Amino acid sequence: MLDEAAAKRAHTFSTRAAARILAISPDRIRYWVRRSLVRPFKGGRQMRFGFDDLLVMRLAKELLPTRHHLDPVRRCLERVRGMFGPARPVTSLRLANYEGQIVVRDGNVMVEAMSGQVLLNFEAPPPPGKVEERFGPARVRERFEEARKLAESDPLRALTLYSELLGREPGNYQAHIDLADLLEREGDLSGALRALLGAAAITPTNADVHIRLGLLYRRREDQQNALGSFLRATECDPLSLAAHRNLAELYEAMGRKRDALRHLGMVHRLTRN
Repeated sequence: MLDEAAAKRAHTFSTRAAARILAISPDRIRYWVRRSLVRPFKGGRQMRFGFDDLLVMRLAKELLPTRHHLDPVRRCLERVRGMFGPARPVTSLRLANYEGQIVVRDGNVMVEAMSGQVLLNFEAPPPPGKVEERFGPARVRERFEEARKLAESDPLRALTLYSELLGREPGNYQAHIDLADLLEREGDLSGALRALLGAAAITPTNADVHIRLGLLYRRREDQQNALGSFLRATECDPLSLAAHRNLAELYEAMGRKRDALRHLGMVHRLTRN
């Protein structure tokens, strides 16, 4: 089991990955860090950003076209943190750009951040007698499908949903796989690796997850771990065409001709049959 600090580190993003997700430049993120809009973690020489940071930066991105300076946005966010305290992370609240103002929603209450004024909420209440479903099986499936649909159009929202799901269902194999695919596409290879290793821990005899790990290790230019993953895939499924093909290619790249020919021969036999 990961402790709380390790869990937080496991869901952080590099400057480059955060920039891709938010569709902004890394220089813009560095500027926001210098101006203390967000306070990233330190991961060696790199800055690492959590979900809270990404949500704050997305809100700043939405607000800044209507503002000439960053300071008003930063003051609003500082006021939000002061209103709710450190025990309430940004991800537990809903922040929105409402006609150029930062609006905080906490349950059914809406508050304008700078003034503290409570705003009227015209959303219809739940039907009488209907109990809001929290995170039962139906809610999990709903969130899972929502995350999949949002992966292309709003990767940050999708990442948040996957994080919520895995926080409640750490044994959800498919959520780990989908999260890994999304993180890899957004350029966060370390995050994708952590997600795949989580999936492999859930189903250690699944050849597919070990093939995925091998491909990711190859992309990271880690030949030894890639080799171990592909070999593990053949142990799980000796007839896996993808595993033998990748082993043949990897052994060839490593200059191990005899091993490459052995797995290439297996590929020929499998395709012939």
